[in-house]
Amino acid sequence: MSRLPVDTLVCDTTQIAAWRQDDAFNYNRELVTAQDSLTEWLVARFFELLAKLFGSETAEMITKPLLVLLGAAVVAIIVWFVYKQRPELFTRRRKSAIGYSSTEETIYGVDFDKEIASATATGNWRDAIRYVYLKTLRCLSDYHRIDWQPSKTPSQYVYEERLPAFRQLTTHFLRVRYGNFEATEALYEETQSLSASICQEVKGGEA
Repeated sequence: MSRLPVDTLVCDTTQIAAWRQDDAFNYNRELVTAQDSLTEWLVARFFELLAKLFGSETAEMITKPLLVLLGAAVVAIIVWFVYKQRPELFTRRRKSAIGYSSTEETIYGVDFDKEIASATATGNWRDAIRYVYLKTLRCLSDYHRIDWQPSKTPSQYVYEERLPAFRQLTTHFLRVRYGNFEATEALYEETQSLSASICQEVKGGEA
């Protein structure tokens, strides 16, 4: 009768426990996949959408160009929005302006019609546009559409008075005064027309 061999293998539980505590033997960590960033996740979803619409091959070719175009469009929209809200940020202030009065900006104690007539008679369209703008501020202040203060900027008044014509008038004023925009008779006439429409609408609203 044959005898079965004796099992001489012994499990060293102490050694196994030591290996488990040793990071060098922690092989499971290599199986954990890194989490995708939000950008990578969005790109992957965008690719899946294109793949469903046009197929995988076409999606691979157009995904990157479309993402570049979308990024450019987002930047353009942000720039356009900032320009509409703060047009003076896109103009370069001139250190000096020939023929431009540097008197303190005020809307009280000034005969605007007289000053405008004097400026237009000498072809000083820069001063003429300036007085048209200040006259418009006086009109808006008189009808309580803005809270005029000497320390306020034109952009602050645009936030108070949302009329499109006033925004356009303010843009012309800022370009002429702080930028390199040429003051012409045609531009003066446009500002006069805008000012007249603003005051007419304001007065009509009070009726």
